[in-house]
Amino acid sequence: MEKNKSEIRNFILAVVVSAVFLYAVDALFPAPKAPANVPAPAQTAQVKASESGEAAFTPSVLAQSSAASQQAQADKIPQVTQSVDDIVNESDHIAVKTPSLSGSIRLKGARFDNLSLIKYRETLEADSPFIRLFSPSGTEYPYFAEFGWTSNDALELPTAQTVWKTSDTELTPAKPVTLSWENAKGLKFIRQIAVDDNYMFTVTDRVENNSKEAVTLFNYGLVGRTNVPEATKGAVLEGMVGYLDNSLKEYNYAKMDKERLVSFSTTGGWAGITDKYWMAVLAFEQDAGNVFVKFTENDTAAGKHYQTDFLMPPKRIEAGEAVHVSTHMFAGAKELSLIDAYEKDLNIKRFDLTVDFGWYYFLTKPFFYILRFFYGFFGNMGLAILFFAFLLRLVMYPIANKSFVNMEKMKVLGPKINELQQKYGEDKVTLNQQIMDLYKREQVNPASGCLPMLIQIPVFFSLYKVLYISLDLRQAPFYWWIHDLSAPDPSSVFTLFGLVNWPIPDMLNIGVWPLIMGLTMWLQQKMSPAPADKTQARVIAFMPIFMTFLLGNLASGLVIYWAWSNILAIIQQRSIRSRFKARQK
Repeated sequence: MEKNKSEIRNFILAVVVSAVFLYAVDALFPAPKAPANVPAPAQTAQVKASESGEAAFTPSVLAQSSAASQQAQADKIPQVTQSVDDIVNESDHIAVKTPSLSGSIRLKGARFDNLSLIKYRETLEADSPFIRLFSPSGTEYPYFAEFGWTSNDALELPTAQTVWKTSDTELTPAKPVTLSWENAKGLKFIRQIAVDDNYMFTVTDRVENNSKEAVTLFNYGLVGRTNVPEATKGAVLEGMVGYLDNSLKEYNYAKMDKERLVSFSTTGGWAGITDKYWMAVLAFEQDAGNVFVKFTENDTAAGKHYQTDFLMPPKRIEAGEAVHVSTHMFAGAKELSLIDAYEKDLNIKRFDLTVDFGWYYFLTKPFFYILRFFYGFFGNMGLAILFFAFLLRLVMYPIANKSFVNMEKMKVLGPKINELQQKYGEDKVTLNQQIMDLYKREQVNPASGCLPMLIQIPVFFSLYKVLYISLDLRQAPFYWWIHDLSAPDPSSVFTLFGLVNWPIPDMLNIGVWPLIMGLTMWLQQKMSPAPADKTQARVIAFMPIFMTFLLGNLASGLVIYWAWSNILAIIQQRSIRSRFKARQK
């Protein structure tokens, strides 16, 4: 009786441990431990509220005097949300029209606060709205970018309430726009905004000092958003990101809620806000040193406001002279080939790390390009995944072959192991020693079956990343009922594939492909020798069921890959078994 209780206890413990481990795997690639904060000297976050109630989030400057530090004021963004069109029509703006983008730049504050990605829609419906990246303050999810100048001195500078002058009405790849504003003391601010056919803006700020005194100014840029839709909180990094001081800095929204403020000093690099498929990232001058960058979170009346901003080193402008600073802003879809091209052409340090490759960068990034090549060849991403799995099986064939041969030998040794178990039953130490001696005599390595799995783990994780965050898979169809390989299998066994309409937990939303995957795992187990330890055997027997429910709500492309890979493994194992039996005769 005590023995049975012990076995049951061990079994339950093993299941619990396995569950914890597999749910940890489902979380996949937690963000690396964030580096310690490097505070910028005397740098604090500011929020300046305007009379109209709209907040302009601007970075502070290096405090060379006590007058430079100001008390942060409460944010007064209106809580009553309006539509984007209503707010855009309230003020003058410059239209943005490119093959990839549509929207406008508001002349009041020269703010980028209205931008849609016209190559991508929210759903599979033909009339679905385009993906909206930027939205103005006063909408449900404000998201915008600003650029400007600040100073330690009491100077009249353009702010979020400044209405810039221009004769241009439209920004296109062929026609940049020029904005200007001049204060009463002779400081003239000129801003040229250019955009390419894709998602890269170039903002060039020029200051002409027509006064009689020298001035010192700091150029800044920021990207901020208030409130974060739940849909943007996923298993990959979504939040604040930057390549600063020659290392990647990543802070998801939950971490920013705790940290509130982190700051860095860097030479070159980039920083911004990233989502699963989209991002708004600022790349400041790459040869500029002592650039200060902050990630901040402020609790406001309208909600949590997240912001990335940078502050360039001071520019001293003598009377009669001028200076200029250029900043690149990527606002769009995370298309890897395009991002790699920008990294090379614009010399932006490690710009490809805006894509969350996970721990296995050396595998994940090549997988992106391999799958994309096969996609171009087959014209179907599902077929590309199947062919990719086939190639991986070919590459790992020698290792898998040796593993399967060892498993066949272990199956032959099964009766002898049973005899040893009957003979040494309660003497576990002697039993294990006798079994190991048997393996040694027969030249069988019981651990060889783990090697292919150890190799497949990074492959699986890397492919998961590809399937989860690759734009090529977003809304990419396969065949039959699979219309989006980046989404879970929509069929549901427990609703008889939609014939019965009743509420069921998400965990029970198991489609056809997850069932195929679970069945192929079970078949593989039946073809493999059972572990000598009964508790271990029970845990392994339970795994196909557990994995079916665990992976049932992951991307269907990943489940299809796993099921197909299992089928190939079964075919390979049957072939090896046939050849092994032929040699035994």
